[in-house]
Amino acid sequence: MRFRILGPLEVFDGTHWRGISAAKPRTLLATLLVQRDVPVPTGRLGAELWGEREPKAAANLIQQYVMRLRRELGDRQGRLLVTRPPGYQMVLADEDDLDAAAFARLGDSGRVALAAGDAERAAGLLAEALALWRGPALVDVPTGPMVEAEAARLAEQRLDVLQARVEADLACGRHAALVPELRQSVREHPLREGLWGQLMLALYRSGRQAEALDAYREVHRLLADELSIEPSAPLCDLQLRMLRGDPRLGLPATEAEAEAEAEAEAEAEGQDQGEREGEAEGEGDARARSKSRRRPRPESRPSVGASRAGQPSAAPRQLPAAVAGFAGRRAELRLLDQLPADASAGPGPAVCVIAGTAGAGKTSLALHWAHRAAPHFPDGQLYVNLHGFAPATGPMSPGEAIRGFLEALSVPPERIPDAPEARAALLRTETAGRRLLFVLDNAADAAQVRPLLPGSAGCAVVVTSRGQLTGLAVTDGAVLLSLDVLPREEARELLAARLGADRVAAEPEPVTELIDLCARLPLALAVTAGRAVGRPGFALSAVVAELRDVRGRLEALDAGEGVSSVRTVFSWSYRRLDTATARMFRLLGLHPGRDVAAPAVAALAGLSVREAAAALTALARVHLIAEHRPGRYSFHDLLRAYATGLTATEDTEAARTAALHRLLDHCLHSARAARRHLAPARGEVPLPPPVTGSVPHDPEGYEEAMAWFEAEHAVLLAVADAAGPAGFDGHAWQLPLAMADFLHLSGRWHDWVSTQRTAIVAARQQGDRAGTALCHCESGRAAIRMRRYEEAHRELLRALELQRGLGDLTAQADTLRTLAWSYEQQGDYRAALQRVEQVLELQRAVGNLAGQAGALNNIGWCHTHLGDHEEALTRCREALRLHLDGGSPLGAAYTWETLGFIHHSMGQYAEAVDSYRQCRDGFRRFGNRYGEADALHHLGGSLRMTGDQEAARDAWHAALAILDELEHPDADVVRELLLTTAG
Repeated sequence: MRFRILGPLEVFDGTHWRGISAAKPRTLLATLLVQRDVPVPTGRLGAELWGEREPKAAANLIQQYVMRLRRELGDRQGRLLVTRPPGYQMVLADEDDLDAAAFARLGDSGRVALAAGDAERAAGLLAEALALWRGPALVDVPTGPMVEAEAARLAEQRLDVLQARVEADLACGRHAALVPELRQSVREHPLREGLWGQLMLALYRSGRQAEALDAYREVHRLLADELSIEPSAPLCDLQLRMLRGDPRLGLPATEAEAEAEAEAEAEAEGQDQGEREGEAEGEGDARARSKSRRRPRPESRPSVGASRAGQPSAAPRQLPAAVAGFAGRRAELRLLDQLPADASAGPGPAVCVIAGTAGAGKTSLALHWAHRAAPHFPDGQLYVNLHGFAPATGPMSPGEAIRGFLEALSVPPERIPDAPEARAALLRTETAGRRLLFVLDNAADAAQVRPLLPGSAGCAVVVTSRGQLTGLAVTDGAVLLSLDVLPREEARELLAARLGADRVAAEPEPVTELIDLCARLPLALAVTAGRAVGRPGFALSAVVAELRDVRGRLEALDAGEGVSSVRTVFSWSYRRLDTATARMFRLLGLHPGRDVAAPAVAALAGLSVREAAAALTALARVHLIAEHRPGRYSFHDLLRAYATGLTATEDTEAARTAALHRLLDHCLHSARAARRHLAPARGEVPLPPPVTGSVPHDPEGYEEAMAWFEAEHAVLLAVADAAGPAGFDGHAWQLPLAMADFLHLSGRWHDWVSTQRTAIVAARQQGDRAGTALCHCESGRAAIRMRRYEEAHRELLRALELQRGLGDLTAQADTLRTLAWSYEQQGDYRAALQRVEQVLELQRAVGNLAGQAGALNNIGWCHTHLGDHEEALTRCREALRLHLDGGSPLGAAYTWETLGFIHHSMGQYAEAVDSYRQCRDGFRRFGNRYGEADALHHLGGSLRMTGDQEAARDAWHAALAILDELEHPDADVVRELLLTTAG
């Protein structure tokens, strides 16, 4: 997917460019694109979309716009528009997928070519960059603060690139051809003196000296009238040189020629001065003064490259060699590229902390960028490895690091004080007024880094650490750059850089699997590439085969040296943990889910939720785990394998079994508590009490129960799959039953089917006949929803056979009700009616009033479909009385829904409207969002029949808002209704 913002906002879907029709989603997309390097908090998105008139439901509306954008972009999985705390982020597959990024890249390349004297190439690159513009940037996007600022910045960049391209064309001798364009440019940007200077030069070189001087007089008058100022010194100097007929204006000199000429003039001047002063003071002193005058500095103090004795010494160049085969990290490099400008503009040094897990490539990124940025820091580059996580030596003291820096800056050893505070003060003194780059590698914490920071502007500091070092952001204004594993495409680029593009292209499927097995971790990819390079005759599929065994994967990723062994670099972080946190990290290797929240971790480790949350924070601080969404943590497969290996060797089997039992009980009892809010009338299998330390969660109400299931359902599926093989057959069938109503209501029907098949096997294996019958019944329900009616009937009849053998009347009633639903779905309401009448008899036999009310409602539903509306009304009114008397508001809401359908079928539209409103209000009070939306959908239909078209559309709009929020397929049905009734 590609995007254009240099003009109207457009999206390329693979066949053509198109716009985003709705204003709010268009603004949201524009905001995320211009801030693509970082997540944009929901609060800032709200300010961008609504300004000071932000509605109370802004967060929900933003979520709806995000879902709408994902549908428009074909990104339903959220891989492009990513949910990333504390908001959202656009993650582009390639830098050039955004025209503004391609513009910046071409502009930078053009300037580099121009500085190197290759004017023709520069002109081509810069013209290519300008050709990407189709009008003012983001011209069709309603402006908020971020979009407005970015549009202004891009407009300024365009003018800079335009001037650079004109400079290149002038260097190529295209003077006459430039004059019309430059005249137009100065009309559009009359206060841009650089353009006036280029116009003057183009005219002058075209033999039109008088017009060139007229252009100067015109800009002189303009600046005096508009701003009451004189033209700048360069423009005045250009005019004077033209008046004098300076021959150097005729043909452009290369930068090298100009520098050589200036050096020669300075040398000649110095020699003459030296000869004159040597007669009185001596030739040696004269040369020294001549040299100092030849290179004047704005500061009165000597440069870094001079010792205190006045003798020349080299500026420090301490950077280790950049890593060969570096690839990717384009977004991170763009952030780092802002440091030189920030260092010049701010009151103090520009500081960036690169944090990430072991093996993420923090040092590689820092050194790659530092070498690239070195020309911006002519006074030197300083480097130190602070050994923040070294197991043998421990962290380096700040005082020791400062001594190394001072010595590199040519400070004599006798001037370096012993006190750490005095050393830090001297470092600030020595670096004041200089442009230096510091790379502080492998820092332990903010306290180790803070004394090493220079005190004034001009310097930049890049820190790498496994810790987050948020304290530096709070007190020192540091930018925090969190380094995750590589995107897939950048991981492929890394392999291509080390193995060769042809070898990678020859085996695309093994390369994809290799990337996944290495968890996209740069160190693991580098080690694997090294093994493959050492065996050039081996296919990459053979390397992949070695990595497939999870137990041996870390051994396969060992290159024989500490820093080249994935297990070893992980161990350096693990050994810094306290005992309790280390134990919890090990036990996380037992958790089968892809992510985890504090309550489940508390159960796993036998801690309180507060203790678990604190330990998770500690693990995230050293990047042994990542908080990928607020309150939810995950780690990549290699760290999982490391934790699993640790718990297998350091924890007893009994401890591991107890931890897993606590986790399973936590999941089962929490799911059971949540299910009661979704289907309170359904029967339950008695459960033994949860084991000590399992801390089950008990949500309050339907909405919170659905939200809990939404957050945990993927984990619950994984836990259910893992329970049986771990020897917990009861959990293996009870947990799928507890999840069933959520999977039904949320439309996850394939999961519903597959979990029940697993549950049946587990219940049989445990020898629980009642449990086996329940699982067969639930499997039948799932098959009905999938329209596999023959399969459903087989499952339900097996359940009935078992339940009759056990004499369980309540369970038989549930199964018969499900069988009736199957007939109803097939349109056989007479067969359905027979089954629900049997249900009513069974519920009366056991004295279940809520069950009787539900059966009566179902009987009424069947009668109205058979055309007997009066009988249907009688049965449903009786059902409603029982629900209200028994205090069952959810059952009453379902019955009001049936009554609304009956009245609508009888042409009693006003009564139908009243019934559907009662139904809507009941579901709303209960927190059942889908039920509320469904009631609004039908309410709109009845309102339309009363002639109140406006009220009908209001109801459908309200229904659509909820269904879109739920990402429910019924949203398309309601959307179609709104389209067909528009106008």
